[in-house]
Amino acid sequence: MKRPSRRGFLAGSAVTAVGFAGITGGSYAQQLESLDIDVPDGASNALALVPSQSTADADFRMVLLADVTEVDDEDEYGYEVRDVLRSFDDLEVGDVSHVAAGHSMDPYGRLGVAAGSFDRPTPGEETDEEDDWRLAEANDRAYATADDRAAVAHGEEAAALTNATVDVAAGDAEPFLAGREDAATAFELLADQPLVYFAESVEEMGFPGIDSDTLEAFAAGFAGDPNLIEETAENRYVLFPADGSELDDETVEEIVTELETGIVVEMDVDREDDLVHTTVVAEAPPERDREAAPDAQIVAEVDHDEEVVVFRHRGGEAIDTDDLELWHDGNLSDDGPADAFDVFEEGDELTVATDPLATVTLRWFDEEANAFYTYDSYLVGRDSFEVDHEFDAERLALEYVGDREADPSKLILQSYSGVDVGSLDGFADQYDTLTAGDAITVDGVGVDDRVSLQLDVPNKPRRSPTQLVSHRVRPPRLFLRRYRERGVVAQYHDEHERDAAAFRLLVNDQKAETQFEDLTDNLNPGDEVELGDYDIGTTLTVEWTEPDEPMEIGDLIVRPNVRVDMEYDADDGEVTIGHNEGDAVDVGDLELRVGGDMTDVQPADEYDRFEPGDELTVEAEPFVEVTLAWSVEDADREYTLGRTVTAADRFEAAYDADSAEVELAYTGEQQADPERLGVVRRVPESTGVHEPQPLFAEEHDTLTTGDTVVLGDVDVDERINVVLNDDEGRYRHHIFNFTPKPRFAFSFESREGEIVAVYRDEVARSADAFRVLADGDATDVQPADEYDELEGGDEIDLGTFEMGTELVVEWTVPDDSVEVSDHVIAPDAAFDVAFDEDGVLTVTHEGGDELAAADVQLYAQPARADPVVWDDDGTIEKGDSRTVELDDDPKFVFVVFREREILYEEQFDD
Repeated sequence: MKRPSRRGFLAGSAVTAVGFAGITGGSYAQQLESLDIDVPDGASNALALVPSQSTADADFRMVLLADVTEVDDEDEYGYEVRDVLRSFDDLEVGDVSHVAAGHSMDPYGRLGVAAGSFDRPTPGEETDEEDDWRLAEANDRAYATADDRAAVAHGEEAAALTNATVDVAAGDAEPFLAGREDAATAFELLADQPLVYFAESVEEMGFPGIDSDTLEAFAAGFAGDPNLIEETAENRYVLFPADGSELDDETVEEIVTELETGIVVEMDVDREDDLVHTTVVAEAPPERDREAAPDAQIVAEVDHDEEVVVFRHRGGEAIDTDDLELWHDGNLSDDGPADAFDVFEEGDELTVATDPLATVTLRWFDEEANAFYTYDSYLVGRDSFEVDHEFDAERLALEYVGDREADPSKLILQSYSGVDVGSLDGFADQYDTLTAGDAITVDGVGVDDRVSLQLDVPNKPRRSPTQLVSHRVRPPRLFLRRYRERGVVAQYHDEHERDAAAFRLLVNDQKAETQFEDLTDNLNPGDEVELGDYDIGTTLTVEWTEPDEPMEIGDLIVRPNVRVDMEYDADDGEVTIGHNEGDAVDVGDLELRVGGDMTDVQPADEYDRFEPGDELTVEAEPFVEVTLAWSVEDADREYTLGRTVTAADRFEAAYDADSAEVELAYTGEQQADPERLGVVRRVPESTGVHEPQPLFAEEHDTLTTGDTVVLGDVDVDERINVVLNDDEGRYRHHIFNFTPKPRFAFSFESREGEIVAVYRDEVARSADAFRVLADGDATDVQPADEYDELEGGDEIDLGTFEMGTELVVEWTVPDDSVEVSDHVIAPDAAFDVAFDEDGVLTVTHEGGDELAAADVQLYAQPARADPVVWDDDGTIEKGDSRTVELDDDPKFVFVVFREREILYEEQFDD
C-alpha cells in the first residue's frame, strides 16, 4: 500500500473560479446559451461568471466548482466554499445551487462566486452600480451582486476581481474557459461529482513528485471535502498527458497516489483518446493533530560550518522518540531520533548531516491513531543561488553562491511560459560538481515567464520544502485609484524595491509636471504615493522606463465621484434627478436616458455644469429604466452615475396561508403597460434560468390602480419576483420581491446597552405576525406592542440582555411557527493577534468582558481549515493568551464568539 502525499488538497492549492469557452460578447443569458459544455444548469450559471486570467490580471492556477444544492452544512466542502457562503449575511445556503471559488497568489487575493435562486444581496457599503450589478466594499472585501448571482473578493486588488466578474457577465471580457477544451472536458466527465477541481498546469501545485514533462493538466472530483475522509472515499481523476508523453499504468498509479489525499487501496483506469480517467477508493490518511502531539517547541537551524541541520527542543513537553520520524530528502531516515535519545526533551539537539542541497523534516507520528504533527522542516541551500535578469535581452542568469561543493544532479530547472511548461538544461548539463561562482543562463525569459529551481526528491512527507528558486519576470505592479479626500493615489504592490525615477507619469499623454521622483526616492512594496487631484475626464498613465521601450503599467480615467438621487413621482409621472454631493461634472459628458432612449431634456439644456444641489425633471412612464451616464471622448466605456426603475415601489403582496395563494397588486396612480412586467416563481434548491411569465399582461390590457394577479399553490419558501422585461423579452431587473415567509426580517443593533430590533423586510406585514424570544422565552416588548403594521426601518426597543443571550424572531402565521431572524448578544472584548517567524500564532485578550473559553473559536485562514477552540472549559480574562502552531502563514485571523459573531479580525500582508 502506497502512502499518500498527505498534502491538503484545498489549503495548499491556488484556486479560482471559471468561465466558459468561446464567449466573446453578449449578455449573461447569451453566454449561458452559447456554452458548449454538458453540465447542470446551476453549474453553468456559476461558471459563466468568472474571468480569465488575463481579464482578472491574476495568476489563477486551479479551478473549483461545488454543487451545494444538497448541502445543509456550510463546512461540507471545505474552507473555500464556506468562505463564499458566509460572505453574504442575507444569503441562505438553501438558495445557492453552485459555488466557484478561487485563490490568486500573484497578486494575492481570493475570488468566489455563488449562483442560485435569490434576491440581490446587499453587503457592505455601495460604491457603484453597473447594469443590474451592485458594487460594494467592506473592510478588505469587495462585492458584486445581482439577482441570482453574487461575487466576493478580498486581497490586494479585490475590487479589480469583482469588476472583472461584472465585465464577464456583461459579455465585455473573456471568461476562464475560453479556448480551454481540456477544462470543458474535465467538467463534463466529472459533472456528477459535487466538488470538482481543474488545474491547468501541475506546476506550483505542491506536487513535486509529478513531472510537468509527463502530466500537463489534471482534474479531480470528490463527493465531499477531500481533506476530511471518513473511513473510505471514492474519488475520480482525469489526467491530461503532456505532449509526447504516454502514461502507462505504473505512471498513472504514481501520479494519482501523489494527487490523492488519502491512501489509495483500489484503482480503476480507463483510457479514451489521449485522456486517462481513474476511479480510486481511498482510506483516510494520517490526520494532522496538533492537540494529540506533545506540546513542544522545536526549531530547525542550519550550521554551515558543521555541515548539519540541528533540531533544537526549546521547551515544552518531552517526546518519546519511538513516535518521532526524521525525513531526509523525501525518505524516512534509517538513523532516526530513537538512535540518539529515548525521549527528546528541552535542551536536546538532534543533529542531521546533510548535503549542501537537502530537505529535512522532523515530525511526530502515532501509527495506531493514524495521526501526525510536523514540528519543523528545513531546506538546505535555499540561500545558495542568486538570480539576475536582463529585461531587454530576455536572459536570466542563475549563480551558485554556496560555500560547499554540491551535486547538480539533485536539481530540476524548469521554465513556465503561459500554459507551457518545460524542463531546461540545468547545472548538471554543464557541471559535474557545483562550486561557488558556477552559473547558467536561460534565454527567452520574457514578461510573465517564470523559471524555477527545485530539489529532485520525493514529495514526502506533506509539504516538505523543495523549491530553491522561483523567479517570475514581470513589470512592476502599480495601480491608480482616486479617493475623494486624497486625490489620485498610486499603490505599489510589487515584490521589489525600485528607484522612483524608473516610473513616469503621463497626463493626457503628456509628461506630468510632478513625477514620482519628486515625491519619493524609492518605491517599496506596499507604498502609496499621493499624486494629487486632476480634473474629471483626465487620463493618467504610468510608464516603467527601465526597458529600452517603456511599458505602460497603470492607467486611470478620472471619473466623477458623485451621489445622484432619482425620485419618481407616481402621481405626475415624472422622475427628478438630483446631484446630491460630490464633484461638479461637465454637462457635455452626461447623457440622460429613459427606457434606453435619450430624453428631450438633457442636463446640458439646464446647466453648464452639474453640481451639488442641481436637479432636473423629465417625464417617464411606469416601469422604465432611467439612467444618467458619464463618458468622455475616445473612452472605451461609459460609467453609470445613477439608475432607477420607475414605479418599482408600487406593488403590494398578501399571502393567505389557508389557501396557499399570493395576491400581487399594482398600487401606482399612472396607467402602466403590463407587457413590461414578468413574474418569476422559484422554489428553494431549483436551478437553471427561470423565465418570467406574463401574468399581468394575461389578466390586464392596461394596469390601473388596484389591478391584481393571484398565484396559487404557493410554497411558504417560494420566491416571487416581479421583473422588468427588456425589449427582447428577457428580464433585467427585479423590481419587486416577495416571499411568503419573511427572509432576514429583522436586524439587531446595540445602542448604549439597549438592543433594538429593526424591521428590514421590503414588504409591509402585520406586526402581530412576529414573536420575539430571548433564550426561548417571549421578551417583555413585542412588535405588536409598538405597531399595527411593520414597514421597512421600523424599530422596536427590546431592552437589555445578558451577554450570550440568543434572540430569535418567529413568524407565527403558519400553524408551526418559523424562525426568521436570530442574534446572539456578543461580548465587548478587545484582542491582539501576533504571528512569529517560528509559525506560532498568539491571540491575547486585551480587555473588556470575561468570556467562557469554550465559546471562543480562532480561525486562521487559509493556513488551517478548521477552527481552534480556545479551551474546553474555564474563562478568558484580560491578559490571557492562546497559542496555535501553523504549518503555513495565515492571511486572515478571526476571533469568533459561538461560531457566529466576529469579535476581532486581523489581516496579515505578505
